[in-house]
Amino acid sequence: MRGTRLVERMRRLVAPDPTRRDLLERLALGATALSVAPVTYALRPVTATAAIVGPDQCPRGSNCTDGYTDFCCALSSWGRNLCPPGTVVAGWWKADGSGFCDIDGPRPRYYLDCNHVCDPGCDCGPGGICDEGCTAADCACLNDDCNNRQIDCVRFRYGQCNQDIPCVGPIRCRIVTCVPPWVWDPSCTTAVATDNGTRFHDRACLHEGFTDVAPDAWYTGAVLWMAERGITTGFDDDLFGPTEPATRAQLVTFLWRYAGRPEPAEPAPFDDVDPGRYHARAVAWAAESGLTTGVGDGLFAPDRSAGRAEVVAMLHRWVGSPPAPPGSAVFDDVEVGSWYDTAVGWAAEVGLTTGVAPRVFGPTLVVTRAEVAVFLHRFDTAGLSPAGAAP
Repeated sequence: MRGTRLVERMRRLVAPDPTRRDLLERLALGATALSVAPVTYALRPVTATAAIVGPDQCPRGSNCTDGYTDFCCALSSWGRNLCPPGTVVAGWWKADGSGFCDIDGPRPRYYLDCNHVCDPGCDCGPGGICDEGCTAADCACLNDDCNNRQIDCVRFRYGQCNQDIPCVGPIRCRIVTCVPPWVWDPSCTTAVATDNGTRFHDRACLHEGFTDVAPDAWYTGAVLWMAERGITTGFDDDLFGPTEPATRAQLVTFLWRYAGRPEPAEPAPFDDVDPGRYHARAVAWAAESGLTTGVGDGLFAPDRSAGRAEVVAMLHRWVGSPPAPPGSAVFDDVEVGSWYDTAVGWAAEVGLTTGVAPRVFGPTLVVTRAEVAVFLHRFDTAGLSPAGAAP
């Protein structure tokens, strides 16, 4: 099949053509490739023919002729924003200005190539790409549809990932994420390649989960659990913001949703809690339940970043403030007699925390949204849910 396609493309290039326009097009093929798709041709070493004509004789200008590979989540046999079996992340680039990853300012979107793994004993060609026939690749438009981009066609490797694998095959598909590639896959380096021409490449399947949660991060399971339970919907449908500071309003809202969204009897007793804000009922419930008395002077400070000590203190109060060994016996930075001492000692005893370093809890450190997810997930897994909490 690959040989037939190649012969047909060569035939179209050299066959006599009576029209002057097509003759000029053939003579200017390389220049046209650079003018129509300069970023594609400059960054990806596809031939001018592939950039203009594309596989399966798709019309010029179709997605299948733009020189880029389709997304892994669009593969019907896979359907996930991860590299499918038989492939490996071989490189990445970023695109600025997409808006897809922005939280409190612009952030780049990252694209990771999933290249085929070469069969054992295959020769490695230029650029670290093995010979044709050494993989299961079969160059085509995805689902043989010119509206889709290519799969198995682009023989290229940026090379920042899995550098211990000297040779790979063509790119099967690509991943899109808001997570830096070296966090997504620890084998990737931080050497940057940029192609802003891809910033709006998109697929509906890329928006079926949080694109800023790495697949194997220490918090991934907890975040997915929260999403499944309806405890979080993220900043929007795509972003959870795992490294963002959790505000006090977000913290009590997570707890309130985990409790089953109980209706408070009275409005929140704090002057700075607007009844129309998303967290108003959660703050009122937290006050009624004894989880918080605010920060003083009749204020709750909903938009202030929460601290690690505040999380364990609220959970500790929620289960009735049971006694526990002093936190200072476990962590050197937890002062005996502090307002959070017993709560931190209890949290360590029941397995909610091991601290941020040996014998260091970090009580005054700002707690991230990922950390809140892990605290709450461990709280649930340990069977500590108080009476009335959602199952």
